[in-house]
Amino acid sequence: MEHILQWISLNQPEKERVLGLETATEYRQRWISIRVVYFVGYLMFLAFGIVATGLWPYLKTLEPSVSKVFLAYVFAVTPLGQLIFSPLFGWWTNKLSSMRVPLVLLAAVFTVGSVIYALLGEFPSNRGYILLLSRALVGVGSSAVTICRAYISSATMVSERTKTISYMALAQSLGLMVGPIFQSIFAELGEEGFSFLGWFRVNMYTISGWICAALGLLNIVLVMPWIFQDSPIAVKEAMKTLGTATAKETWKSMQLQYFSITLMIVGFSVLMFVYVAFQTLLSPIALDQFGWTNEESLFYLGILMTAGALISCILFLVLDPLCKRFSEIGVLVYGAMLALFLSQLLMIPVGTKPITAYIDVNSTTGCPPTQEWCQSIPPVTKIQFTISYTLLCIAFSIGTTLSQAVFSKLLGPRPQGTWMALLTCAGSAARIVGPGSVTAYVIVGTYWTFGASTVLSGIIFLWMWVYRNRLQPSKPDSVEELKVLSSTKQ
Repeated sequence: MEHILQWISLNQPEKERVLGLETATEYRQRWISIRVVYFVGYLMFLAFGIVATGLWPYLKTLEPSVSKVFLAYVFAVTPLGQLIFSPLFGWWTNKLSSMRVPLVLLAAVFTVGSVIYALLGEFPSNRGYILLLSRALVGVGSSAVTICRAYISSATMVSERTKTISYMALAQSLGLMVGPIFQSIFAELGEEGFSFLGWFRVNMYTISGWICAALGLLNIVLVMPWIFQDSPIAVKEAMKTLGTATAKETWKSMQLQYFSITLMIVGFSVLMFVYVAFQTLLSPIALDQFGWTNEESLFYLGILMTAGALISCILFLVLDPLCKRFSEIGVLVYGAMLALFLSQLLMIPVGTKPITAYIDVNSTTGCPPTQEWCQSIPPVTKIQFTISYTLLCIAFSIGTTLSQAVFSKLLGPRPQGTWMALLTCAGSAARIVGPGSVTAYVIVGTYWTFGASTVLSGIIFLWMWVYRNRLQPSKPDSVEELKVLSSTKQ
């Protein structure tokens, strides 16, 4: 209860007041700004979740002859926009004294993309390509996630970093969870919907775009100076710890550990790739391996994914106290990377009975004859499937949060816009490449698909385990050592 009251009241704790890094007013303002950043993260992932389930039927109503290949382009263009523009905005953010201007610009781009999405029915032709444009703009706007990560790194002390990044991840997960719920509620409007003042039509699909646009405008308001203020307390903490006089002197004193930084980027990208690939394969596996109908697949996978989302939310909340009890690196290596490896290992089929045993000759369910490997490879069991997905959710929740936290601490108090952009790009690339796992699954089957992901995740686990001691951020041991370092660089 005390922690809840503290979270609501934003009163500065006594142990932080005595540090002398900020006043009670500055403390309150800093945490208000951090919560604005939480909302930005929530908004970006809500925008994805709110259209994910309705995108395909919406596209079919706009362009009845469109193929599923084009749908893949529509899904891929959002992370592609983020991949291209994140480094640009990350670099630009490093050059500015405030993150407000990039956040406002990206929120505006996001809002325009959402409005175009809502107005697609008003265009006489080329609606599919205009939809592609709207999702690309939303992808560009989602580059704000990079700025949010950089801001959290600069606006938190080292002791606050893991908790803050966990809450950011929680906000994003809630956005993904709430989005499909909104779409289900909007289904009551139907495809016909209603006409708004004779200007445009609002229906079960377009309402998603209007809500995202409204949230985008709210985001612009929230980053105005009277609400959001930059609070670079990370560099203040480092300056006091190291006894330096300027921020630039502090940055120069802390060497970048390029090997460790590279390891974290690679580990983060592999984690994202395996997670996205598995999520893409959920439905094909359920239909092929278990012989479920489409309705059964939607029902049971909905339950499984909801349970996984709840596990993730719980882990985000308990991760900070867990890392205070155990080594943060240990939790990352064993709680995330080992769990990731085991989740893929468990998906390798065992037994001698082929999948075709599940198929009735008069049934349309089960593994299709075009997938010849079904005649020789045993099926994945429901128990394997459930345990594997549970471990994957645990690995993803712990891994994405602690990867960002450790990555930020390795970088130190220096501006992190460009570096965080690299981490965002790694995640975006994984989201683009990950769905390609369906092609591998269809062609070569479960042995090769999950065998390859097992080897990949196993290599990352061993790599991190061997070099786990190098993932600790380094810093000069004393002010005298700092002076020596500074003098040798002049």
